[in-house]
Amino acid sequence: MRTEPADHFWGKLRRHGEITEWHPLADHCADVAVCCEALLARRTLRRRLARLAGIPEFSAVQRARLSVLAALHDIGKFNHGFQAKALGPGAATRTAGHVGPGLSLVGRSQPIQERAFALCVGDLVSWSPRIDLLLMASIAHHGHPMLPPTIEDWHWRGPPMPMDGIADLATRLRRWFPEAYAPGGEPLPDNEPFQHAFAGLVMLADWIGSDTSFFDYSESLDADRMPFAREAAGRALAAIGLDVDAVQRTVANGAADFTRVSPFSPRAAQRIFGELPLDGAGTTVVLESETGSGKTEAALYWFLRLFHAGLVDGMYFALPTRTAATQIHRRVIQAKDRLFGGEGPPVVLAVPGYLQVDDVKGKPGLAPFEVLWSDDPDDQIAHKAWAAENPKRYLAGALVVGTVDQVLLSALRVNHAHLRATALLRHLLVIDEVHASDTYMTRILREVLDHHRQAGGHALLMSATLGGETRARIVGQRRGPSQADAEATPYPLVTFRGGDRTPTFHSVATAAPDKCVAVSAVPWMDDAMSVAAEALAAARQGARVLVLRNTVRGCLEVQAALEEAARRAGAEALLFQCAGIAAPHHARYAKADRESLDGALEDAFGKEKESPRPVVLVATQTVQQSLDLDADLLLTDLAPLDVLLQRIGRLHRHARVRPSGFDRARVRILVPVERDLAARIGRSGKGTGTHGIGWIYDDLRMLEATWRQVERNAEWRIPSMNRALVEATTHPEVLEAIERESEAWQSHGTSVFGTMLGRRQVAMGNLVDWSVPYIKALFPGSDEHIHTRLGAGDRIATFAGLFSSAFGNPVSMLTIPAFLATDVPTEATPQLHDAQPERAVFTFGPHTFIYDRLGLRPGEKGD
Repeated sequence: MRTEPADHFWGKLRRHGEITEWHPLADHCADVAVCCEALLARRTLRRRLARLAGIPEFSAVQRARLSVLAALHDIGKFNHGFQAKALGPGAATRTAGHVGPGLSLVGRSQPIQERAFALCVGDLVSWSPRIDLLLMASIAHHGHPMLPPTIEDWHWRGPPMPMDGIADLATRLRRWFPEAYAPGGEPLPDNEPFQHAFAGLVMLADWIGSDTSFFDYSESLDADRMPFAREAAGRALAAIGLDVDAVQRTVANGAADFTRVSPFSPRAAQRIFGELPLDGAGTTVVLESETGSGKTEAALYWFLRLFHAGLVDGMYFALPTRTAATQIHRRVIQAKDRLFGGEGPPVVLAVPGYLQVDDVKGKPGLAPFEVLWSDDPDDQIAHKAWAAENPKRYLAGALVVGTVDQVLLSALRVNHAHLRATALLRHLLVIDEVHASDTYMTRILREVLDHHRQAGGHALLMSATLGGETRARIVGQRRGPSQADAEATPYPLVTFRGGDRTPTFHSVATAAPDKCVAVSAVPWMDDAMSVAAEALAAARQGARVLVLRNTVRGCLEVQAALEEAARRAGAEALLFQCAGIAAPHHARYAKADRESLDGALEDAFGKEKESPRPVVLVATQTVQQSLDLDADLLLTDLAPLDVLLQRIGRLHRHARVRPSGFDRARVRILVPVERDLAARIGRSGKGTGTHGIGWIYDDLRMLEATWRQVERNAEWRIPSMNRALVEATTHPEVLEAIERESEAWQSHGTSVFGTMLGRRQVAMGNLVDWSVPYIKALFPGSDEHIHTRLGAGDRIATFAGLFSSAFGNPVSMLTIPAFLATDVPTEATPQLHDAQPERAVFTFGPHTFIYDRLGLRPGEKGD
């Protein structure tokens, strides 16, 4: 084995002290070129790229030319500064990267650039008037665009001559892709959206072509790499789930029938998805239906029909929370087994840190992004799990379930956004609880949907509580309906928009009976003892009780009051427990503890519980959406009415025998003692208050409208009243009417509008601009951070060693919410002062924190 790359230019190497393996640069260029070629052979992805390019299809010549451009992605590695890196860190010589030097060669302002352009770009000029922009999109493949720097002579002069290496690569490219250099042929598309999508294609090809489990280092240029590389690219795409031809052939052998999704007869909304047209020009569908009505199975049925017809290669199922994604992941695995038997593609859980594909969990390795799967050399799970091993390539999976954040990252100016965006084009994009996004997230989501539609992609958005204004924006209408028209709109409803852009509406005729919910307001928002007493009394009568608070602080206040009341009554067994220990459920837990808590949550409130025991759980918003939980009684903080309907969706969710006194669904809404919400409006017009009022839910107009509906209607019939309730609390006409009631409300309306515009502007500033050339869509510097949700930016506290949690799980890191760590220095590391099994105390920057069975919270004096 050589210890240095001899007389050849190297592209990849490994060293353990000295060099142990190396890969010739020309051979690596071949690997990436054939991965691009193989990806362009995928029918669905090719169609999406062609629509973005504004052409009906790519010819064989165009595909070969794009593969040549992909091969040139690492042309900058021929420079002396990059090649000097093989000498090791102690060498007394200058080193350099390769993206900047590569970009610098594309210009023609100096003799060196002229020669490089003539060697590898000269013939390419006839391929496109703006071939330089496409080539720079390929070269700037390390996650983000960058402008060409000034060329530096020392990079390119002196033996071994970099230009000789470039000339050799150019010769090989002519041999590898002769059709690309044939005279004539259709010019390459070069419009701005295609440049961006092509950049993502090269990034994806480079990730695959750099994977040594498929592309071994050759260490010699003696043999032609191309025959091996083409065979390896085919194996790679099939193994990691990007080539689904075999699976689609299996599915095509049977009908796209609902029985392949569920053993039960289809419900009304699900039947509609068997009747919608299959439009190859792309579709956007909105499903509005009550919680528990089978929206997940409807989405799977729609995916089956699109997949069966060859219109999508996969699905990304986006959920609002990690807990919901974890639960839906298991359901999609079960559905996959029915759809495909044992031959289906893997189902990736796209939640950072979870490393799961199907039912198999991986363990983090020692190297970044390295994952340790099975020790069995015959186990192919490591290949199938390729997309799960790094968040940047989640969307390259075939069946992926995760949070909506991964989708939003495809439109934001963050590294590898283009890889995410291009990979997403192949999928049916399913977004559950679409109403849950705020103004900032909604604007980003609109950008994602616009890209998806422009490429002829397919999207399905689902909600139990969507307002008419939001629905109109989703399907591309300029104006939403009036309040009267919105309330008259049927519910449940399927809205379909095909390639002709004209929405059609499909009313869902359902004979399912309403769930009658007794609704009452109680002034206990600041009275944790009264909440605890009510919840415990219900549990002592045999009920499963869910207490849902808007904030972690409110959650812990009730948990403390509940434990005290249970201790006095000798009823500790009625408290929700994890590993035999009483605990609440919220987001501030270590990963392993969150998994344990999620398991205990489903055991206590899940559908499959045959003999449910009485229990009280105190939780936050982590349990309010997309979870199949079934409580007998709900106590919840005041929140916007669409949020309350989501929470009520966990109440009397399934038909079963209820404890005596709880045969009727009942929700107690915790409100402030003072009825006047306008009194909580400050001089600036902003709302203030505790338990999320004016903070989590900053539009007090919606809270006021919701409170009025609680006062006017002691019984809510769900789903019959869903449409009227949502429009009566969210429609602009309703909110404007409240503003007219007083100067305080008017001031607040102005403040809310200003905040909304500000968030929208922030979102616009953070979006990738696909209307300008890729190379000019510059990203912020490394010291700036862009997030999928405003208020994000949490800090990760990584400990030097492990400590054991109260639930017996090892803990090595904790996420500190941004608002608790605003003044923690970037370089700060946590210092563990006391780590008992039931309680850990540590400092992080100037702050002290406690981590125990109640989760993470600021320390008190003396800790």
